[in-house]
Amino acid sequence: MRTSLSSEGGAASERKTAKDAAGGGERRAAGRLRALARNLDPDQRLAAAAAAALAASIFLPWWRDPIFGITYVGLRRATLLEAAVVVVALAVLVLLLRRAEGKFFRLPLSDGTLIAAAGAWTGFLIAFRMLDPPTRKIAGTTHDYGLRWGILFALASSVVLAASGARTRRRHHRGVPEAVAADEDATATLPLL
Repeated sequence: MRTSLSSEGGAASERKTAKDAAGGGERRAAGRLRALARNLDPDQRLAAAAAAALAASIFLPWWRDPIFGITYVGLRRATLLEAAVVVVALAVLVLLLRRAEGKFFRLPLSDGTLIAAAGAWTGFLIAFRMLDPPTRKIAGTTHDYGLRWGILFALASSVVLAASGARTRRRHHRGVPEAVAADEDATATLPLL
């Protein structure tokens, strides 16, 4: 009987230790992300926040059904256009994460130009999607889905992304040719350990 009590207490102790270890891992990851964010300048942090908001906006309400009045999130009526928006937003996040880590890699354009182009491209895609919403055909008539606030949030996020990219380019490489700016961005900004 005493053996069973000690084994039960040991199992509870092991579960508690496993929970603490999992919580510690989450805290370490959050601390690592905060440390990486400190390595970025304010415009790059704004670009990262805008890219994250753009990627997350696919889970916000984008459409309203014209017949039933049901609201759909962007993912529910997703096409390749919405997938392209999410992929571009994630690419910007990966670029900024790698730069914050001090990784050395070359790109054909400077980081600010690429971020501004990503914001402009996603803004164009979202504006196009707003002008060409999904449709529902009932009894021979076609009805367009109505817009909801989530797609406007996505458009605003893409505008902020483009503006932060332009500010990053201007702040770091004012008056410098694009090829030189791209080479300067390729150098590691942190000491390699």
